Amino acid sequence: MRINDYIKKRPVSPENSNENTEEMLNRYSQMNEEQLMQEMFRNAAQSRENGSLNDQMLDDFYGKACAYLTPEQSERMKELIIELKK
Repeated sequence: MRINDYIKKRPVSPENSNENTEEMLNRYSQMNEEQLMQEMFRNAAQSRENGSLNDQMLDDFYGKACAYLTPEQSERMKELIIELKK
């Protein structure tokens, strides 16, 4: 899934209800890797709490995305997904 697809499909919460795709892309593009990882784990925790994210969804995403990644990127994504499952 591309970031644009995620942004369009993610659940609307009070904190993001007025933010459009372009604004989100601009916000995320300004973040360094550490900030992006913190945001990803925060969003994953919220999604798990509200039932919109589970281990199978993470595995499915990895299965689809890994074909487009270098071996190094694929390994890094696998590590991140393991962390997200905790």
